[in-house]
Amino acid sequence: MQREFLLNLLLLVLINLLVKPLFIFGVELGVQNRLPLGDYGLYFTLLNFAYLFQIIGDFGLQAFNNRHVSQHPHLVGKYLPVLLTLKVLLSALYVLVALVAAHWAGYEGRAVRLLLILLGNQVLAQGILFLRSNLSGLGHYRLDSALSSLDKLLMLLTCGALLWVAPPAYLSAEAFAWSQTLALGLTLLVVGVVLRSKTHVPFRLPRLASRRWRGTLAVLFRESFPYAMVILLMSAYTRLDAVLLERLLPDGRYHADVYAGAYRLLDAANMLGYLFASLLLPMFARMLARREDVRPLAGLAFRLIWAGAVALVLLVFLARADFIRWMMPERADAYRWETLGLLMLAFVPISATHIFSTLLTADGQLLRMSRFFAAAIALDVALDLWLIPRYQALGAAGAAVCTQVFVAASLIALSFRRFGWRVSARDAWPLLAYGAVLCVWGALLFEMTGWPTWSKMAAFGAGALVAAWLFQLLPNSFPATGAHARGDSLHQ
Repeated sequence: MQREFLLNLLLLVLINLLVKPLFIFGVELGVQNRLPLGDYGLYFTLLNFAYLFQIIGDFGLQAFNNRHVSQHPHLVGKYLPVLLTLKVLLSALYVLVALVAAHWAGYEGRAVRLLLILLGNQVLAQGILFLRSNLSGLGHYRLDSALSSLDKLLMLLTCGALLWVAPPAYLSAEAFAWSQTLALGLTLLVVGVVLRSKTHVPFRLPRLASRRWRGTLAVLFRESFPYAMVILLMSAYTRLDAVLLERLLPDGRYHADVYAGAYRLLDAANMLGYLFASLLLPMFARMLARREDVRPLAGLAFRLIWAGAVALVLLVFLARADFIRWMMPERADAYRWETLGLLMLAFVPISATHIFSTLLTADGQLLRMSRFFAAAIALDVALDLWLIPRYQALGAAGAAVCTQVFVAASLIALSFRRFGWRVSARDAWPLLAYGAVLCVWGALLFEMTGWPTWSKMAAFGAGALVAAWLFQLLPNSFPATGAHARGDSLHQ
């Protein structure tokens, strides 16, 4: 399983590095720089508002289906039509609840119209993820990897045409959202056709009047509820910062625009964490169902993501001013780049959360995780209410970092208790030493040399690779399936 994980991770990284950064830094950034000041802040705030309620449309079906199909692939034909029915019903409820909440929150006019488009986009995006969960659950990891960036590839075409071909008068937040709708709709169609060819399950909705289907629907709804609670709580503490920032300050749209500029890099970096989670969930679920030891795979994944996350966070922090000047040359100021530097620190705990929350989800430890996520929401709201009025976007970034550290530490402790793992000094020192060496190396490069920024970044990246190899954070070869990784950082 480690070999399959490494091969598919390599494929996913190559595909996503070719497509998603082009969309994030070529299209999204171009749109933000060309829209009037504050317009992208409104778009970003409403997008996060839509994320807050997306659990209603998903209700944990994606995670439940991925784990369930991985462990019981022969039942995909029985449950897929029923789950599709449930998905359609929940999506309609999602849009309705979000619109009611928007009215209660005081949004009106243009904001509501833009929100409606974004809600439709979320329905399409969640539909794509649900259909793909069947492919990965059935073991078609490479096919799922190949489809993972199709939506962003099509958005490069639709949104890119809006940005670079259409007259400037046509560019607006609404037009940007509609161009994403077109790309997402086409992606949903393609993924549906591929899944149909692999499963031969007809995509027809069962009759709701049928007693047998109603019974199955009720069972699946009940079983997916714990997954829904986990996703709801995680979405809340990760998306509340931007919404509260826009709502708590008189000029909230401007500060939300600043936060959005910093969040763009965090979101791009978080692509790495999502890749790990999407690959690991069906693999962990299958291994646990077979009572196989998950330590080697968990240890390998954690070492890899730690090496990448620490290096990336330090690089962005040290070159934060240059990143803002490159991304937003006409709006670059210390407020923006200090917000970026602080917010990026959250990526290290977020990366650890991806590994251990995926492991615990595959093991069915959803209720225990939910308690920590509920505490994280309370912590995040309290910190936002205290910090945002004093420090604006910097306060929201600080709240995000503190909350993510709390969540990561809690899930790591829970995982170690659940599986009876322990960490000795021999296990921990390579991880800590790697971070310390990169801190010293980065400070020497960025503070004590007069090299051009690109040269510093290249030298830092080379040093990070050497350090990761010296501290055995990188695999020396592709291990055979089921083999224990040498130097595993998780021991019993």
